[in-house]
Amino acid sequence: MTAFKPGWKMTLFTLLFCPILFQMGMWQLEREQQKLVLQQRYDSRQTAAPLDFSDVDWQADDLSFLNISANGSFDNARSFLLDNRINNSRVGYEILTPFTTQSGETLLVNRGWLPQGRTREDIPEIPSINGQVSIAASIYVPLGEAFVLSGAPASDERWPQLIQSIDMDFLEAQLGLELMPYTVRLTQGSIGALTVDWPLINISPEKHRGYAVQWFAMLAALILLYTYFGFKNPNSKKQAEEK
Repeated sequence: MTAFKPGWKMTLFTLLFCPILFQMGMWQLEREQQKLVLQQRYDSRQTAAPLDFSDVDWQADDLSFLNISANGSFDNARSFLLDNRINNSRVGYEILTPFTTQSGETLLVNRGWLPQGRTREDIPEIPSINGQVSIAASIYVPLGEAFVLSGAPASDERWPQLIQSIDMDFLEAQLGLELMPYTVRLTQGSIGALTVDWPLINISPEKHRGYAVQWFAMLAALILLYTYFGFKNPNSKKQAEEK
């Protein structure tokens, strides 16, 4: 009978990578559940009547996609351009503009998407909304921190400012204002809305499940290879023949 002697290198490799592959598969399953909950919450709130801004508890844990309405005015002189936003295969920006309510609080309003100009230096013209207006929006609570290639964004005194992610502390510092903890996204037809066909989620729950299957398949393949080569180890075969 052939002895099972995979060798220390193969054993070490398997011990190192089996937990990693397992954790990656479980993480994808967790992401799938998060997306399913997100989808259910979105569906349940699509037909709900909007809450007045002053009635929202901004410290609550369950604010995603909550419809709100607010009265106030836009700060047309100061907007942020959220970079590298894709719409129908075109590159552009999402426009985030401060909105001061009648009660004095400031919302950071995502007005939607505008296309990039011919060059990076060709900044799009942002339509102004003057005077006191009423907006309709939904609260956007990100699932996690955005991944950016560079470190903290550099301060820039020019407006509009180009940003790579939404860091509320940094944006507050740039504006010199205290902002509500989350941005709000204008809904279709609201005053000030640009192109607002917001993608609900960037990766569907089904894709996360598919990724999980791939990680678990690699885990199974690694275990099978470890077993196979453990019995096929030339040293193990030689030792068996000598007996």
